[in-house]
Amino acid sequence: AWDECGNNDFCIVNLRIVDNGGGGSARIAGTVETETGIMVENVMAELNGNHNISLNNMTNNVGEYAFENAPQYLDYEISGHKNDDYLNGVSTVDLVFIQKHILGQELLDSPYKMIAADVNNDKSITAQDLIEIRKLILGITTEFPNKGSWTLVDASQTLSSTNPWNYRETRDVNDLESDMTGVDFIAAKNGDVNNTAVANLIGQGDTNNSQVIDLGFEDRYVSQGESVEITLTTDRSDLKGYQFTMETRGLELSNVSGAGLNESHIGQFENKLTMSYNSKEQMAKGAVATLSFNVKSEGMLSELLAINSSITRAEAYVGDDLEVVDITLRGGELVTFNLYQNEPNPFANETMIGFDLPEAGRATMTLYDVTGKVLKVIEGAYNAGFNTVTLQRAELGASGMIYYQLQTETHTATKHMIMIE
Repeated sequence: AWDECGNNDFCIVNLRIVDNGGGGSARIAGTVETETGIMVENVMAELNGNHNISLNNMTNNVGEYAFENAPQYLDYEISGHKNDDYLNGVSTVDLVFIQKHILGQELLDSPYKMIAADVNNDKSITAQDLIEIRKLILGITTEFPNKGSWTLVDASQTLSSTNPWNYRETRDVNDLESDMTGVDFIAAKNGDVNNTAVANLIGQGDTNNSQVIDLGFEDRYVSQGESVEITLTTDRSDLKGYQFTMETRGLELSNVSGAGLNESHIGQFENKLTMSYNSKEQMAKGAVATLSFNVKSEGMLSELLAINSSITRAEAYVGDDLEVVDITLRGGELVTFNLYQNEPNPFANETMIGFDLPEAGRATMTLYDVTGKVLKVIEGAYNAGFNTVTLQRAELGASGMIYYQLQTETHTATKHMIMIE
């Protein structure tokens, strides 16, 4: 300092400058939604930055997240994850679409569907992705080994189906000065390429199907220790695929066969099996699959087998639009060749003999006495299933024990009856 006479002096002043981040905070917020605009709830959003800052925030039921007090003038990275319910929206019909894409028959029409199809996370769509998704559907696995349930993609990117693999799963905020909104993400549900995953609980309607496809089989009694082969059939000619859980109480699967079927389409569990199958073309009417079992507990097949959704949801896919319909198991009576005991027996004036034929055709009923003498021959054409022949006392001309024999081109059976005075 100087005065007017030129006198001067000085002093030393020390200033200490402290970086306190500006002393303020700001808000970082955004939304998470699917490519079709459906908000995704319960996504864990994460905020990471320098100075060891790390914050978490869960999206609400309209897909919003917010970090309210992020210190200003720092750099941040925002990401998120959602790994609950891997099966949400994933079914065999997704395999149909992915297979068509791989074969070049019908390409997936968005980059987010392609990201969802790449469940092994190798930045390509191959048969290996089909294998991983089918294992999940069958209940063999409960998650994808190399990818989460959902993939969150930076919504500020412009992706294309020609090269969807350059997507980012994080958002960067540099030198935060003021509130930032619109830090958004697009969520792809991995394994779901037809956008059927439930993203939130708002406005979810009834998904019950009005149509039902029956898988039929021939019912019969099986004994412990034997092997039995069951052929599942359908009368539909527009079936493209199916999946279900089958109860197999007392039965142990030994083999599966059918057009294109193999062990990769089957999951085996205690007293249960799961199936997931899709065809490149519509399946013809008739046999859908043939299952071979070793019988551990005797009983009617219809009592040992049932279809439900306890592990793999039971549904089928029909028509060019791959409409999803319910699927059930229906055991039909197996008609075999049988000759029944006459009623009444013994008889005095009239009796009736019943018999089953596996198919319509001619049959001969011959009656003998104990010496082998032929008493009566009845020939005729009979229907498949149950038939009857009625006999009068006067037609036989004998009494006591009488043998009766039923004969077709392929079967013969003999029983005896008693006519009393």
